[in-house]
Amino acid sequence: MNEHKHLTEAQIYAFRHELMSMEEKELFLGHICTCDYCSGLFAEAMSEEIIAAPRDMKDNILKATKRPEVQLAIRAKQTSKQMQLFLYSLKVGSATILALLLLMLTVNFKEPLNMLSSPIPRPPIEHHIPEKDTQSLTSRIWDNMNEFSNNILNFSNNIMKTEVKK
Repeated sequence: MNEHKHLTEAQIYAFRHELMSMEEKELFLGHICTCDYCSGLFAEAMSEEIIAAPRDMKDNILKATKRPEVQLAIRAKQTSKQMQLFLYSLKVGSATILALLLLMLTVNFKEPLNMLSSPIPRPPIEHHIPEKDTQSLTSRIWDNMNEFSNNILNFSNNIMKTEVKK
């Protein structure tokens, strides 16, 4: 099979029925790529094997999709997707509730409420010197919120890791 010689029927038959060696196949395919005449012959030979679709194939497919078992399979797939969405929503809701519970556990509500309900003794302005050992209400809230934020971050990272593993 060189560039000046066209393929024979026997060569096309040998290729279609896998009777050629790997080297012969490479030469055959290389020749088809460069010779329009032989690629046309090969296309004609391959088209003989193609089976024409029945005229009523489209109607048969459409009728088949309306059968009860096919409709049931379609509904099952839709229900499965809805169930997956529901389960994902449950996971997110549970994570949110747990995050709120963690927030409530990390914030000390009794102390700030007691401080607000009891009168705060106020020294005269000229003698007011902030104590270094006591922590202000704002800094305690700030610290608790930072701790809570870190807890939520760790918790959400753990959830993301388990979702990725699935």
